[in-house]
Amino acid sequence: MARRIAVQSGLTNVESALKARGFEITKFTNGTMSNVDGAVVTGMSNNFMGIADTNGNKFPIVEANGLTADEIVNSLQERFRRLSDESDT
Repeated sequence: MARRIAVQSGLTNVESALKARGFEITKFTNGTMSNVDGAVVTGMSNNFMGIADTNGNKFPIVEANGLTADEIVNSLQERFRRLSDESDT
Protein backbone atom coordinates (compact mmCIF):
# COMPACT_ATOMS: atom_id res chain seq x y z
CA MET A 1 0.00 0.00 0.00
CA ALA A 2 1.34 3.43 -0.95
CA ARG A 3 2.11 5.89 1.79
CA ARG A 4 -0.21 8.89 1.78
CA ILE A 5 1.47 12.30 1.96
CA ALA A 6 -0.27 15.62 2.59
CA VAL A 7 1.31 18.35 0.49
CA GLN A 8 0.75 22.05 1.07
CA SER A 9 -0.73 23.87 -1.92
CA GLY A 10 1.68 25.40 -4.39
CA LEU A 11 4.18 22.52 -4.28
CA THR A 12 3.15 20.90 -7.55
CA ASN A 13 6.73 19.88 -8.39
CA VAL A 14 6.89 18.02 -5.07
CA GLU A 15 3.53 16.35 -5.74
CA SER A 16 4.81 15.16 -9.14
CA ALA A 17 8.06 13.82 -7.66
CA LEU A 18 6.21 11.97 -4.90
CA LYS A 19 3.71 10.44 -7.34
CA ALA A 20 6.60 9.31 -9.58
CA ARG A 21 8.08 7.47 -6.57
CA GLY A 22 4.80 5.70 -5.75
CA PHE A 23 3.37 7.92 -3.01
CA GLU A 24 -0.31 8.82 -2.83
CA ILE A 25 -0.90 12.58 -2.57
CA THR A 26 -3.59 14.46 -0.70
CA LYS A 27 -4.07 18.16 -0.09
CA PHE A 28 -2.77 19.58 3.16
CA THR A 29 -5.64 20.64 5.44
CA ASN A 30 -5.89 22.21 8.87
CA GLY A 31 -6.86 20.05 11.81
CA THR A 32 -6.51 16.36 12.43
CA MET A 33 -4.46 14.49 9.83
CA SER A 34 -4.91 10.92 11.01
CA ASN A 35 -5.34 9.56 7.48
CA VAL A 36 -1.86 10.49 6.21
CA ASP A 37 1.61 9.06 6.78
CA GLY A 38 3.57 12.30 6.38
CA ALA A 39 3.44 15.90 5.24
CA VAL A 40 5.36 18.45 3.19
CA VAL A 41 4.99 22.11 4.19
CA THR A 42 6.63 25.41 3.27
CA GLY A 43 6.86 26.84 6.77
CA MET A 44 6.58 25.53 10.29
CA SER A 45 5.82 26.79 13.78
CA ASN A 46 5.11 25.06 17.08
CA ASN A 47 1.61 24.12 15.94
CA PHE A 48 1.98 24.66 12.22
CA MET A 49 -1.22 25.14 10.22
CA GLY A 50 -3.40 24.14 13.18
CA ILE A 51 -2.46 20.47 13.21
CA ALA A 52 -2.95 19.29 16.75
CA ASP A 53 -3.12 15.54 16.22
CA THR A 54 -0.71 13.41 14.20
CA ASN A 55 -2.43 10.11 14.87
CA GLY A 56 -0.46 9.56 18.08
CA ASN A 57 2.62 8.32 16.28
CA LYS A 58 5.78 9.57 14.67
CA PHE A 59 4.67 11.67 11.76
CA PRO A 60 7.36 12.67 9.25
CA ILE A 61 7.05 16.31 8.27
CA VAL A 62 9.42 17.82 5.73
CA GLU A 63 9.90 21.57 5.61
CA ALA A 64 10.32 22.25 1.88
CA ASN A 65 12.04 25.64 1.94
CA GLY A 66 15.46 25.44 0.32
CA LEU A 67 15.08 21.81 -0.82
CA THR A 68 14.59 20.38 -4.29
CA ALA A 69 11.67 18.04 -4.95
CA ASP A 70 14.09 15.09 -5.06
CA GLU A 71 15.64 16.08 -1.72
CA ILE A 72 12.16 16.21 -0.18
CA VAL A 73 11.25 12.76 -1.51
CA ASN A 74 14.58 11.33 -0.35
CA SER A 75 14.08 12.86 3.11
CA LEU A 76 10.63 11.28 3.44
CA GLN A 77 11.88 7.91 2.26
CA GLU A 78 14.76 8.01 4.76
CA ARG A 79 12.42 8.95 7.61
CA PHE A 80 10.07 6.10 6.73
CA ARG A 81 13.03 3.68 6.64
CA ARG A 82 14.10 4.83 10.10
CA LEU A 83 10.57 4.45 11.45
CA SER A 84 10.40 0.97 9.97
CA ASP A 85 13.75 0.06 11.52
CA GLU A 86 12.61 1.35 14.92
CA SER A 87 9.41 -0.70 14.79
CA ASP A 88 11.39 -3.84 13.91
CA THR A 89 13.46 -3.61 17.10
